[in-house]
Amino acid sequence: MSKQDSLLTRKALASSVSGTTLLVMIQLVSRLFTFVANQLVLRNLSPATLGAATQLELFMVTILYFSREAIRLAILRQPLDSPSSPDISKQEKPRIACDKEMEAQSMATQSIVNMSYLSLAVGIALSILLGTFYIQFAAEQVAQTSFYRCSVAIVCLASTLELCTEPFFAVVHRYMLYKTRATVEMAAAFVRSLTTCGLLLWASWNGSNVGILPFALGHLFYALVLLCGYSAALSNSASRWHFSFLPSRIRSRYVEVITIK
Repeated sequence: MSKQDSLLTRKALASSVSGTTLLVMIQLVSRLFTFVANQLVLRNLSPATLGAATQLELFMVTILYFSREAIRLAILRQPLDSPSSPDISKQEKPRIACDKEMEAQSMATQSIVNMSYLSLAVGIALSILLGTFYIQFAAEQVAQTSFYRCSVAIVCLASTLELCTEPFFAVVHRYMLYKTRATVEMAAAFVRSLTTCGLLLWASWNGSNVGILPFALGHLFYALVLLCGYSAALSNSASRWHFSFLPSRIRSRYVEVITIK
């Protein structure tokens, strides 16, 4: 093994270890924010409101899980290189080897970005179907919770916005940008906890009955911070790695060059 290969291997291992550490940190911080928020608001919630909030959480988790988990798994199984192109002559290899490698990376990245939009399409359909079901067939005690219908609609919107971040998520994992993911997701978790706690405490001090609306707004602000955070953090990635965060047709200019010759 050459020194360059050894160096690349060490860098990959270091990136993997740091990535695992950051992913664990995301989960710990998110759970910590949730625990602290629950301790602050539990005394101000009735059992009926808490039960409705739990169902609202289950509703959103159901939409997100069935919309994106299978597609995320398929994306993780994608090969690192783009589909092979016809053989190139030895005289052309020194001239276009670097460009071809960059194009292979951009084609592979564009492929997983295109695939990630399937999650959004499935999520929109599930939001409409499950949202209608939750509103029409909710238990009487749950349906009587203040702002129940409004909260379900907000959660449908929040889940759709969160699924809009799937192209960013795919790119983050492909290029192992775990620090970016940790920063964005921890900020989003903090904003969600702050929004939920702040609204519930404000309603308690003012004697207002806001039902489960603070929980729905917490999910909405979480999705907004995710979308804005990833957009800001990865704004230059598309031009740097030559792909688009929008669905795009994948083409190879080398196939055209060889066909002409």
